[in-house]
Amino acid sequence: MRDGIYVVSLEAGGIKGLIIGTLRDGLMTGCDRTHLVTGSYKQKGNRLGGRFAFRRHTRRPDITEIANLDNFEVQFSGIGGDGFGEIHTGVPGKPGLTVKASFRWLGPV
Repeated sequence: MRDGIYVVSLEAGGIKGLIIGTLRDGLMTGCDRTHLVTGSYKQKGNRLGGRFAFRRHTRRPDITEIANLDNFEVQFSGIGGDGFGEIHTGVPGKPGLTVKASFRWLGPV
């Protein structure tokens, strides 16, 4: 994966979300409509793995959230190329709920 700006499309249990973030030197920073997201990843070939931390910045009753948690962390794994890929993770306290996140590179920072 290359450094730059990414769009991440999330989907779980019929709920969709979107994160806009930057990736630089293996560190990710971004946000969606309710949470700030930070994290790191490691890549070996086309396999990805890492951790994201979500910290609430606002609560919006008009938005249905996948996790509906204030502050939480997840571990993820997936596959990726130079500027695209897909990762999978779960949600703390919601066994059996898998979140699929597809991402693509939009451009340099």
